[in-house]
Amino acid sequence: MLNRFYGLCNCCKCCCGATQGMMQFGVPWLTSSGYVAKVDASSCEACGTCEKSCHYNAITVGEVAAVVWDKCMGCGVCEVKCPNQAMSLVRDEKKGVPFDVRAMV
Repeated sequence: MLNRFYGLCNCCKCCCGATQGMMQFGVPWLTSSGYVAKVDASSCEACGTCEKSCHYNAITVGEVAAVVWDKCMGCGVCEVKCPNQAMSLVRDEKKGVPFDVRAMV
């Protein structure tokens, strides 16, 4: 659609065929949202909630959480699940340009 993606998948990885196909078999059915997760190290308590909730195995936790840039799809699940608000999404043009629904009018 207008040479851009228009949906953002953040459903669970156990039920979503597109996520399963990508994660288990390398089928490129999904694309990044144009955002990437960012960790606020001063707020991160290394609880592991973000790592457990990430559908794309894009977060590792040591002393603090760390985002694996090339795996992060920018879905925002980690941001929602983080009990300390240490995760956020930031625009990253290297990840693509999000579809602007206002362009459809």
